[in-house]
Amino acid sequence: MAASAATERRALVAGATGLIGRRLISQLADSDRYTRIHALVRRPLETSEPVVSHVVDFDDLPASAADIGPIDEAYCALGTTIRQAGSKPAFRRVDHDYVVAFARLARDLGARCLLVVSSLGADPDAGNFYLRVKGETETELEALDLPGLALFRPSLLRGARDEFRLGEELGNAAMSLFAPLVPARYKAVSDRELAIAMMQVAETGVSGVRVIESEEIRRLGGTV
Repeated sequence: MAASAATERRALVAGATGLIGRRLISQLADSDRYTRIHALVRRPLETSEPVVSHVVDFDDLPASAADIGPIDEAYCALGTTIRQAGSKPAFRRVDHDYVVAFARLARDLGARCLLVVSSLGADPDAGNFYLRVKGETETELEALDLPGLALFRPSLLRGARDEFRLGEELGNAAMSLFAPLVPARYKAVSDRELAIAMMQVAETGVSGVRVIESEEIRRLGGTV
């Protein structure tokens, strides 16, 4: 359904080929909220209206995304694993450098709200490298002084990935086995729940910084 002229809005999405990004693109396109959804990708992506894909260089986003006009909301689902990236520096490049670069681009394009997939336990002082990078990224995003910043910190993620992630598979299996004993903030979140929660927060708006963890994500996504 096309958005009416009175509600014309434009979204910017990074990470459109991953688990959450694919679901986001699908949910956004099926809604009537946006007349244009700009998907930033590193490889050509087959899309249809209202989605438009832009092949960009995340190491030089301002130049490679120069043809994108003003936007209203920006959704960031960029993320990888150390194993998939190949090294800790390569992981940090995606989960920190590219996320911060995307946030700067969103700010420069006039985004009223930036919605970012982070992780439960993100902490710049964490002993765990993964969680420390996530925390450092959040800290830098907050320093950009965006009009609105929503940080989504899911526990484990459920959904059909293109690649196999052993840690997530084992974690999800354990979660299912011991579900009644798992505290709400640690319960797994599905790709659909997270995508819907992000859209809900964008719709209601964010002023300043808002942190949303698994239990609230599941509630906003309609399962709590």
